[in-house]
Amino acid sequence: MITRASTDVPDQLYNLEIRQYDVNGNHLTGNDYGTVNIGTSLDVTLQASDDCQLVLVARGNGPAVAALGTKTLEQVQSMIVNSSVINAIDPSAAGSMNAMPYVLHLKHVKVAVVNGKAIIQSPDGSYDMRLMLKRLATRLTVTWDYSVTDYKLKQLLIQSVPLNYTIVDKPETDGTYPSIVSQFTTLEIPVADANAAHGSYSCWVPANVRGESAAATTETQRTKANAPVGSTFFNFVAVNTTDGKKKLDYRVYIGSGPSTDFNMYRNKDYSYTVNFAHVGIPTGDNRVTYIDPIPASENNDNLVPTANCFMVEPGGSFCFDPFAFQQNGTEITNSQMTGWYGTASTGIKSVKLLWQTRENGDVGDPVMGIANSDDDHTNIVDIKRIDNNDISGNPANDKGQCRIYCRVAANTTGGNGVIAAYDGPNGTGNIVWSWHVWVTDYKPDTRGGEQVLEPVNKRKLLFSLNNASVLPMMDRNLGAMAGYVDEAPTSFVEMSKTNGFHYQWGRKDPFPSNYTTKNISKIDNKNSTTPPEGMLNRYGADGIKYVVNGGQSGTISLQTSCRQPLVFYASGGQGPAWTSVSNSSFAGWDGSVKPVWDPCPAGWRVASRTDLSAVYQDGGGFPNKNMKNFDTRVADSGYLLYFQQLSGGHASYFRFTGYGRYMDTFELIGTLCSIWTRTKGDDTAYRGYAGWFNTGTTYGVMNKHQSDAHPLRCVQEKAD
Repeated sequence: MITRASTDVPDQLYNLEIRQYDVNGNHLTGNDYGTVNIGTSLDVTLQASDDCQLVLVARGNGPAVAALGTKTLEQVQSMIVNSSVINAIDPSAAGSMNAMPYVLHLKHVKVAVVNGKAIIQSPDGSYDMRLMLKRLATRLTVTWDYSVTDYKLKQLLIQSVPLNYTIVDKPETDGTYPSIVSQFTTLEIPVADANAAHGSYSCWVPANVRGESAAATTETQRTKANAPVGSTFFNFVAVNTTDGKKKLDYRVYIGSGPSTDFNMYRNKDYSYTVNFAHVGIPTGDNRVTYIDPIPASENNDNLVPTANCFMVEPGGSFCFDPFAFQQNGTEITNSQMTGWYGTASTGIKSVKLLWQTRENGDVGDPVMGIANSDDDHTNIVDIKRIDNNDISGNPANDKGQCRIYCRVAANTTGGNGVIAAYDGPNGTGNIVWSWHVWVTDYKPDTRGGEQVLEPVNKRKLLFSLNNASVLPMMDRNLGAMAGYVDEAPTSFVEMSKTNGFHYQWGRKDPFPSNYTTKNISKIDNKNSTTPPEGMLNRYGADGIKYVVNGGQSGTISLQTSCRQPLVFYASGGQGPAWTSVSNSSFAGWDGSVKPVWDPCPAGWRVASRTDLSAVYQDGGGFPNKNMKNFDTRVADSGYLLYFQQLSGGHASYFRFTGYGRYMDTFELIGTLCSIWTRTKGDDTAYRGYAGWFNTGTTYGVMNKHQSDAHPLRCVQEKAD
């Protein structure tokens, strides 16, 4: 590996802009100086200051960077650079580098007035400053030689690459950047047969500074287990020449020096040569994973009660009867499914993975796993008839006829996915039903009426304030990776793990929450074919393809809602209804027993208005005695709400997730916590009751549109 500073430079500094900020990032002065010759002196207008900041940006002769203007430094740090302009730059072509932006951020500068001129000095004033701008992009080049018996190189992935360039980096408290809670992507490079034995690839990428790991003492220790989360790496995939399901997966992490370093800086060229010449399977090298998948149905007799959500640990497996449903501890038939597919030759013929998340937003491994191929997902989800007949020719359409088998990837920190059953072979036709798989080590007991605080993965809470008969509730939102009691999370990564998923009232299907460090009043491109900024992304069975957030104006039947679990419906695009079933006939999640639409795992159901009322016992004022952290609620990005007594006892954390408001928007990120209850609204306008806790104007449990998508919490069905 060779690392060096860039020697490819533009012939001039194009569209040079210099801006001065105070120590807090407020704009002081600045100007656009047009095109400037490299190496020349330049008179600029600045304000005298003993400690200020300067940002110098040569925006290039293309449209990569917009003008900074009088924005604050924080606003400049949020500006997005047009990466397509940078990706098109060919450093071997004459004049191409003139489109590249060059940047310099000086965090502590003294501006002294000498003989009537503002002079840039070091903070101690000892010498004049000579300035060298740095290329915005990082250059990656990798060359490979592959010679492994029975295997051929098929794919190169560059994983955990920041999606966007930033003009001025915004380091975290530990010095890393960009934040893990920002957008990343995977660069996918197919390897042609002609290049399988020898080839190379070069590209521009944004900087990705992830720090150091003391555990990576040698090159062979630069593994997933030792690398900081979000570190960029080359991922080579080789396929067995006789059995395409068998693969060798190699990781080569990028760094800037010793084996402990996982930093990739701007203005540097990283050149790697990777030689593959091992004999057999290198079982002693943890940078290499041997993949020899087995069907999810093999060695899997872990039959579990059927619900619309299954909780399973990383590496775990389970099977279930898709036409069954557990209700209050008793297995019943899902009469909705049998009613739709009650005639001969109709029913379930196949299953596939519909979508999955990665471990941390866009970085980490896909939590359900990587399917054998686009058409073969059997290593993740499989289906078999009980009588061993071929299900594609003998579809299942009643309880007791078949089982669906699922096995999730090992060695992940958890996440979420959805598996779906189809009425056609090989994942064709209509979706019959789909099930949420919550990959987590959280395992609260579904029995017992007591509160449990330890261990954390067993924790369940009694929201008992003025409600002595309440049953235990989960300590986190459905689908969340963490819950907090008595304290708020302290980083955006940890805050985002509490989000969980969002649901339209009465539907079983999960929709993604936010994933951002920003307070965003409205995301209005939620349905974009490319990942919208601010949303948690979902991926396909290959762990790479982005799954679009569907949205459609209009109302639908209940069967259509099952066939379209990826689509957010709203009458007129805005609600209040998503279903064409009349308001008086549609019970949704409400009722004396858990309905087949309830999205919670077996033994749990959506909390009622009464269950949630404990956090609304001191009225809707600001502040009130249900709020433990009123003064820090904005910094905490959520409320800690007392649920046992006013101004005392334990408090549960509720994140300001925002919510899916319309078919194409997600709104109020960072300023609103909303929580559905199963209780239907008491009017005729397609409403349900939801907790609505914002930062300063509204606090209570109130009627909201059923088409809204809010998070929810699950409460035990019964005590024993």
